[in-house]
Order: sequence, then C-alpha cells, then structure tokens
Amino acid sequence: MSSPPVPTSRRTALALALSAPLVLAACELDPPSAVPTEAPAAEPLPDAEVAASARKAILLTVASIEAAGVRHPRLAAGLDPWLALHAAHLAVLDDGSEAFEVEGEIPASTAGVARDRVVAPEGSLAGALADAARRAASGDWPARWPACRPPSRSG
Repeated sequence: MSSPPVPTSRRTALALALSAPLVLAACELDPPSAVPTEAPAAEPLPDAEVAASARKAILLTVASIEAAGVRHPRLAAGLDPWLALHAAHLAVLDDGSEAFEVEGEIPASTAGVARDRVVAPEGSLAGALADAARRAASGDWPARWPACRPPSRSG
C-alpha cells in the first residue's frame, strides 16, 4: 500500500529547482572555455513580487490600526485581534527580505469614525490577499494562510 505524497514546501521546491541546473552543469562533457562570460543577472524568485506587494498592503493596514489605537486608547483592545490576524499573515509572508517603511492613515478625531476607517478596508485587503495567494507560483500559500475570518465586531 502506498502512502500519500508529502506536500513540498515552497522553499524545498525552490531549492530543488535552483539546484537542478548545477547538477546538470556538473555533468558537462566539454571542458569549460577559457573565455570568461558575464553571468546573467539573477531573476527574483517567482513569488517575491507577489509576497512583497501583499506584505506592503498588510503593513499599511497595520500602521493605520496602530495609529488609531494610539490616538484612541479605548479602541486598542478591540483592534488587537486585527493586529494578531495581520501578524499571522506577515509570518506566512516572511522571506527575510527588507522591511517596508510605511506610514498609516491619520486617524479620525472621533473613536467610532477612526475604528470604521481602519476596519472597513479589511474586506478589500482580504480580497487582495486571496488574489495574491491565487497568483503565487508556489501554490502552497493557501494551505499555510491563517483563517481570514475577521475578528468579532465587539470592542
């Protein structure tokens, strides 16, 4: 009886894909030429642009949520579940690349309006992240993606 295939992670798949040309190059029969050739510029990893775009969108949202919590301290506890959700998404997207410098939206002067302004765009952010997961060449983002259910409206 055969066992089900083990899913391959994005990093494993990339390592295998990047090492295959090296293995094939080692089997070359002709000696290398003495003329040095310029190495082509390395292309970015297939999902690097998609991940960077998703990270930036999340970080902008997080900055706006944090700014609203600072301006309206009574909102902070109610916004914490949103920050936790976004932290989980960022953990999935962490590839060790450079962090973005982002500035959140200036919060409204009243707490209710400030909360609505940071919570209302969550639906479009969720849609953008779902689209990024579909565009990801590695195909394993959706399996690792935390549940995108919004936190409860209390708070």
